[in-house]
Order: sequence, then structure tokens, then C-alpha cells
Amino acid sequence: MTVSVPPVLTLNSLSKRFGDVYANRAVSWTLQAGRIYALLGENGAGKSTLMSILSGRYQPDSGGIQLKGRPVHFQSPAQALEMGIGMVYQRFMLVDSLTVTENILLRGGPIHLRANQDIRHIRELAERYGLAVKPEMTVRDLSMGERQRVEILKLLHRRADILIFDEPTAVLTHTEIEGLFAVFRRLRAEGKTIIFITHKLEEVMAVADDIAVMRRGRMVSQLPADKVRSRHDLARLMVGREVILNVDKPPVTVGDPVMTASGLTGPAGTSRPAFQDIDFDVRRGEIFTITGVAGNGQEALVAALAGLAPLDGGTVTFGNHTYSAARWRQRPASGMAYIPEDRDRTGSIGAFSLVENYILTQLNAFGRSFLVDRHQAEQKTAEAVARFQIRGGGILGPAGHLSGGNLQKLILARELSRRPDLLIAEQPTQGLDVQATEDVWQALLRQRKTSAVLMVTGDLKEALSLSDRIAVMFRGRILDIVSARDTADIDRIKLLMAGIEAH
Repeated sequence: MTVSVPPVLTLNSLSKRFGDVYANRAVSWTLQAGRIYALLGENGAGKSTLMSILSGRYQPDSGGIQLKGRPVHFQSPAQALEMGIGMVYQRFMLVDSLTVTENILLRGGPIHLRANQDIRHIRELAERYGLAVKPEMTVRDLSMGERQRVEILKLLHRRADILIFDEPTAVLTHTEIEGLFAVFRRLRAEGKTIIFITHKLEEVMAVADDIAVMRRGRMVSQLPADKVRSRHDLARLMVGREVILNVDKPPVTVGDPVMTASGLTGPAGTSRPAFQDIDFDVRRGEIFTITGVAGNGQEALVAALAGLAPLDGGTVTFGNHTYSAARWRQRPASGMAYIPEDRDRTGSIGAFSLVENYILTQLNAFGRSFLVDRHQAEQKTAEAVARFQIRGGGILGPAGHLSGGNLQKLILARELSRRPDLLIAEQPTQGLDVQATEDVWQALLRQRKTSAVLMVTGDLKEALSLSDRIAVMFRGRILDIVSARDTADIDRIKLLMAGIEAH
């Protein structure tokens, strides 16, 4: 006789609405202990809202949650964690100036540190689950992978049994991703329940036991992972149609350098410059990519190249002029466009309309002295919305109501409309679903035909799919520049990203 195992978590017809828009509509889901669940869906499908309800950040408008057979209602993340449900967000919630131990013990009040006892307990947890990190280290000195382990230890220290991860591999190396999946399997073996949101379909195939798919706020599919034959099947479930997962990169004629960086040194950190001795050029007709694990200087470098941060040394040649480090930020704004990593805070203003965001970096093209030709601005925005298939609310609605993919396409449309000689695209598809990723990739390849594209990404698959040349950064330096067409260099790129200069 088979004994039925009761679920650890049951969602019963959960709904959540923001204004007139349903983020979740009658979502039901049953989860068992000791399983790894992948939650998939397009941007705006309702995944993050659902996980925010589970972790206590939002409260549902209707429906209910049962935890181990008992009805529960969370008023806050702290209350959810007290009952065993915790979440690791894309942006880590750590204090850089504190140690690993202090961050784990931090609960919004004074830290009562029992040094030897607390450190011993954290070490025991770290060893038990394969979370290699030193309790006495300061967080600012940790890699992104180590910071993520601290976040996991925070939840385990509070005895969480259900752990939720939002895009957990976005800032990790290939080796760190394999390490994270090993941690997932250890947690599963201990009876923990893992839920992870991802758009990387190969990761779902590698580690998930079960798959749940959301579309337009509804749960549309739940199935065991071994019932899925391929990534194409997953993409079809997410989007509701066939999706092209392999990009066609047509050959183009590579021209002269549009930008040349020589000996660039960035602002000094606590112990060393954010980047130093940076040399490269970007040519018309190519996508030149800078890759590396987050935190190795590429963020500071692209901020300096975009004029958002100072350079401490070196020169940049652009538009037939050579600029010193001191003069680079005073150059004319024309000729270069920039798509920042943080589309919400740097790339757009959420309270502004789509029209206002579209003209944000090109006010002079729509009038003078802040007197904007509204008719022209609305017409051009509407054309961009139609051309890039941007969905959500109309051109006069706030940009903050767009999904991540639609907001990214709005920013991309805006910057490409400036007809730049150089487009800088920083993490252009981070957090985007397969459909939005496909749209952005095709736009970048079209731009490559007429100008130079400098892309910064930590996604090795993206780098290899789009790039003509790839520069690998580690600890503020470019270790090497390799051809993306040479398959022999792929394994070497992985080693370079880990700081191993193998030849």
C-alpha cells in the first residue's frame, strides 16, 4: 500500500492585483518537501509577485496558503522566515562593512555576538551544506558567489525549510553555478524545499525535479522535469509558441576602430583601483564584449566609459579626438548611446510616462530650452512601441508599470533612435525571458551592421552567441582578448573568468 505524503506547502487560488492589473490570478500550486522546483515564465508573468507573497513581502487579495497543512497569513518577510520560508533576492541584502557572522546575525537591531559559539555554529552549517565561506571575513572582500552563500547561511541559521531564489545564477561563474547546484542537492537531501526563478532553461534541465510555468498571472503548467525532452519544449510552455533559441550571426565587414581605450585606470577602492591598465578597441561592424564575474571591475569601467564616473588615468580616442582621463567626461554627448544594467534606476524613471522616458536622453531632438514638441514626441514613441512590440499600458502610462523585458526594449529603442556610432550595452538581457532576450539579441545584431557595439555581460552563452571578440576581466584587469569564433577558446574563457591564466 502506498502512503500519501502530505504537501509541505499549498497555494489555494491566490490572486493579487495592482490597480486594475492582475499580477496573480487564482494561482494554485502544491509543493512537497525535499524537491527542487523551477518557476518559469515570461517577464510580467507574475513569478516575482507570487514569490513575494510566499516570502511575506506582499499579502494576497484573495486565496490562501497552507504550510504543513495549517493555514498561514504572513504580514512581513520576518514573519514568513520565523515560520520557515525565506528568500534570497537578486540584489543581496548584506552590509559590506560587517563580517559574515555579523551579517548572518543581523536582524534589524543590535547584534548580540557570542563570538566563539556563533562562529562555530556558522562553520558547522557551512560545512554541512558545502557553503565555503569564512565567518570572520568582511563582506566587502567576498566574491559574488561567496556573498550568495552568506545569504543562504542567513536563512539556514534561522532554520528555513523552504528557500526561494530569484535568478540565483545571474552573477556567478560557471564553476560557482555548479557549486550552487551542489548546495541545492544537499539541501534537498536534508528535506528542504527549493524554489528558484530562472530564465536559463539549461539550468532547469540540470537541477530541477519539478517545473511550474506561469503565463499572464496564471499557473498554466506543472510537471516533473523528467517529462520535458528539451529546452525548446520549455520555451514553448513559457511563451505559448515556438521560440528560436540559437541566434543567427551573419558575417559583416569589420571597419576601423570607433573607440580606443589606452591605459585606463579607474577610481581607487579600499585596496586597489577598480580597474587598471585597460587597453582595447571597438571597431565598426563588431560586437566587442567584456565579460567576467560581477565585481571584477567591469561595472566601474563601463560607468567611466559612459561618463557616469571619473577616470583616474589613460586616454580614450573617440570620434577622431583623443581625450585625457580628466577631459573624457566633458566630451560632446553625440555619437554614443548607453543601455545601463539597472534599467529601473539608471535607465528610466518609473513615475514618468513612456513618452517622457523615450525623450529623456534626447531632449534637443524634440525641442529647445525644455519646450518639447509633445505631438512629435508621442508620435515617435508610438512608432518605437509598435516597432519593438512593447506591451503594457499605452504610451502615456508610467514606465514603472512595464515588465522588465518591455522596459528594456523601450530603453533600447530610445538609445538606438539616436543613431550612435558606438552603443554600450551593459547586461542587456539580465533577468529577461526567452522572448525578450531574442528581441534584444536581434536588435544588437542589427546595430552591429552599421556601428560598433560594446557589450558587457556575465552570461557566457550570451557572449559566445553575439560577440566577435571577447575580453575577460578579473580583479580589474583584462587578462586576454579572444575570438568568439574559435571554439578552442571557450574552455579557456571559463578559466580566465576564474582568474586562471592558462595557455
